[in-house]
Amino acid sequence: MKNNMSATEVLTYLISLLEINLSELVSADHKNGYVLGSWDANIECLEVISFWERAKEYGLNYNPQIKYKIK
Repeated sequence: MKNNMSATEVLTYLISLLEINLSELVSADHKNGYVLGSWDANIECLEVISFWERAKEYGLNYNPQIKYKIK
């Protein structure tokens, strides 16, 4: 990964990373305290990024709590 990324590059990378993390957490066999806490932290990050004026342009056009609902 390069060190001189633009803000847009950083945010799109972060969205992708958080979505990967959430997919893994949702599919975890055991929903223990660590999984639930990690899920909550990742959801909060996506919710904050959704305030970015270009978030929808980069795929963040959904409610993270609904898309990555944990059972």
